[in-house]
Order: sequence, then C-alpha cells, then structure tokens
Amino acid sequence: MLQIHAKTAFENMSVDDIQKWIILNYERLIGSAVFTKNKSLTSKIVSRVESWKCKNKCFIPSHTASVIEYNNDIYMFDMKPLRASVRPLADYLSDTQDDYVLILRNFKLDTRMFSVNIAEHINEFYPFISALGSAFNKRQTKWSRHCSEMHLRELQKQGILTHLNPEITPDELFHELSRKDALYSI
Repeated sequence: MLQIHAKTAFENMSVDDIQKWIILNYERLIGSAVFTKNKSLTSKIVSRVESWKCKNKCFIPSHTASVIEYNNDIYMFDMKPLRASVRPLADYLSDTQDDYVLILRNFKLDTRMFSVNIAEHINEFYPFISALGSAFNKRQTKWSRHCSEMHLRELQKQGILTHLNPEITPDELFHELSRKDALYSI
C-alpha cells in the first residue's frame, strides 16, 4: 500500500511519538525517500527549473534523501553540498524547517544491501555546481552522482524501476514513486 506523508503529518507530534512511529515502520522506512525543498539558494534554483517542466504544481522538490539503516537506527542520507551526510530521521522529522514529503517504500528490497551501498558515500565531496547541474542537464558529474540518481540506481541494482533513466531529477522520481500503480505492494 502506498503511503505518502507530508510535513504536516509530523508537525504536532512529540519526538517520542515520532520515534514510536519510526519503530512501527522500521523495515519499511529503509529504502524510502524523503523529498525536500527549503529556502537555500540551491534549493530555490533547482525547484524553479523543475517548475518549468512539471505540470503538477503542488509540491516540487529540489532534493531526494534516502532513508537507510545506519548504526542500528534509521537515518536520512543527504547527498547535499559540500559533503554527503547522515542524520537520524527522528531528528529531521521533529525539527526541520524544510518542506518535505516522505514516501514509504511499497516494494520488496534487500534493505541491508541498500543501506550499505548508500552509506559508503557518507562524507563524499559534492559541489554546489553538481547539485545545480542535476536539474539543468540530468547528467552525472565528474565528482559524483546527484541525490535522486543515487537513490534510483540503488533500487535498480535490485531490479526495481529499471525502466527509468537513472539520470532523473528529484521531481521526476517523486512523481514516479507517488504513482499508485507504479509498483506492487509488499
């Protein structure tokens, strides 16, 4: 079953309640995606470029974060300038100022493989120009791949969404994962 949660779903929850929700959805969260948009210049530029292409104007993300298991807990992996990093998902959901949508994974996945492969990119250098370039030309840069491409390539390694071009923007991946008919339910 497809589950999509916007920021408003967590705004009035205590940190304890968010942690209980994470425990309840622990396995399903791994491999899920958090689509974000904030007030940074990079985010504004990427969202603006995507808004020219997107027919659905309700939410246009500028970034895709991958939910992984790391140090025996649920973390959000961010491939953002200047270095890729991780942050506990509970902390992000409870105190972020970003606008976001969390799409819970609704397909089978080797969660250990997904998490290990994503986590190996922690602290990887990721320049601002790569983030901006991902929206304009959807090409892998010489430094690294961008956020939505990394998430999708890890899914494709397990035979999921192989029909998509991995050089995908956050908005394109958001629309694909939020389609009710896109994937078989767990």
